[in-house]
Amino acid sequence: MDPISYLIEARKILFQALQSEIIQTELNTAIYQLTIRFSLGSLLFIRYNEYNEYRYQLIFSKKKGDFVRYDNFDDRWPVSTKPHHFHSRYNNPVVESPMKENPKQDMPKLIPFLKKELFLIKI
Repeated sequence: MDPISYLIEARKILFQALQSEIIQTELNTAIYQLTIRFSLGSLLFIRYNEYNEYRYQLIFSKKKGDFVRYDNFDDRWPVSTKPHHFHSRYNNPVVESPMKENPKQDMPKLIPFLKKELFLIKI
């Protein structure tokens, strides 16, 4: 699948699951990025490129380090899921990631995480 198709698929899956909490989505085809703004002010950026790289970054606030990110843009992290890894909030250690760059597989994993982190729903 091409990056735009991945972004459209991710948007569809996330909107179906989180529609009541999403206040805006923006698909930027020039840089292959989907931006989702949630009701509590957090932002989710999803990027894919033509090199099989992805990034799912959730920004909680404007405070330094107040974000998390799943990605495979680099492979320098010593994790068993290399190159897939997860950057923890406030620069805590980088850890393994269940993501694999496919929105049909990754978005169902991301949705419970978003619900737990953003909306304080126990999973």
